[in-house]
Amino acid sequence: MPSRVGCALERKRLRKQYDELARLFASYAGVPGLREDERIVILRTIREAMVQCLADLEVAKRYWNFNRSVTNVPKTVDEFSDDWLRQHCRFVGWEIKELMRILEIPSTIRVRGTGRVFTGEEGMLVMLRRLACLDTLHQMSATFERPASGLSELHNAMLDLVYPYAKQALQLEVWESELPRLAKELHDEGCLIPTCCGFVDGTIFKIRRPTEGEDAAYNGWKRMHATKYQAVVLSNFMVADFDGPHPGSAADPNMLRRSNLVERLREIVDRLGTSVSLYGDAAYPLSTVLYRPYRNETTAEQARFNEDMSTFRLAVEWVFGKLEQLWPFVGDKTRRAVLLRQTGKEDVIAALLTNFHTCLCGGVTTDYFGIAPPTLQEYERLVSTHMRADQDTGLQPTSGHPQLVYDATQGH
Repeated sequence: MPSRVGCALERKRLRKQYDELARLFASYAGVPGLREDERIVILRTIREAMVQCLADLEVAKRYWNFNRSVTNVPKTVDEFSDDWLRQHCRFVGWEIKELMRILEIPSTIRVRGTGRVFTGEEGMLVMLRRLACLDTLHQMSATFERPASGLSELHNAMLDLVYPYAKQALQLEVWESELPRLAKELHDEGCLIPTCCGFVDGTIFKIRRPTEGEDAAYNGWKRMHATKYQAVVLSNFMVADFDGPHPGSAADPNMLRRSNLVERLREIVDRLGTSVSLYGDAAYPLSTVLYRPYRNETTAEQARFNEDMSTFRLAVEWVFGKLEQLWPFVGDKTRRAVLLRQTGKEDVIAALLTNFHTCLCGGVTTDYFGIAPPTLQEYERLVSTHMRADQDTGLQPTSGHPQLVYDATQGH
């Protein structure tokens, strides 16, 4: 929709919403038979909604104006307080700068299309803010004083820049040297499988109904269109493997087969010379490296095994919940037009950022297993070791030193 038309429709919608709230306020003010305390609560709630509607209308008037100019002055991390950054970007200032160093964010980014030039620091702030909120790009313009089109181009350029690192970091092979230790520590905490080091499960994200491939995207169990991911969560609450996106109709065993997770884990066992395994729900096939609950409990021991292991497998659901809580943008159905947006890249990067947050702020509940997550430096070392191994085997080109300029117009 053109910006001028979008501006008019947004203001019209907000004015209509305010008028409806005003009529509702007047009707409740004169309703007979309503207790006074109930009337006060209802009127206060409606009044707060009216105030918020007026504030949104002012934002729409200012930043949805097609003819209004913006400053286009790059924002820096130091311009925002740590409290604001923690609330709206999930990381404080020094943490964001450290993530920029790890991700090798260049000092200058030239975007596709218009060829606009942004700073890497502003790009990192825009990407974090975009994933951590449900604001529209026009609302974000109030913060960054950039046109909505520029923020969209910058966000897409940042996704292209960070995604290759995220795909490498979210592979089980990164944790190869740590798996035996994690299995031992988890067994010491009461896990009934001595070789179990983590848990595998699928997660699902709602999407808008696609114009193509609707049948494949439809999930009959949840009765919605969706994309699915298969994740491996270790006992330290780190996402070790994140495979996808898969169509919403894909079953967990199908995702397991497509990801080659069992074969990869067997190769890890061969290289380590010691047994490690994962635990999943009853839908997964049983193998030497993947365990599941007893499907038909015939003895008290089997029932107790299923019950005890279910408490450990909760770690996967907690991490999924943390991911959607930290980055609500990836779970918002209204923003997930899979054929129009880079939703797959946003999901994978959100999982990587969740790992960074766990390293800096702890797991969902660190005391549950008593196994601390790695520090940010330790996680960086594990990923770097894995990436160097891939470079030595020719699976990934060397990256060299960080770029001073990233030109998205030349691809990535």
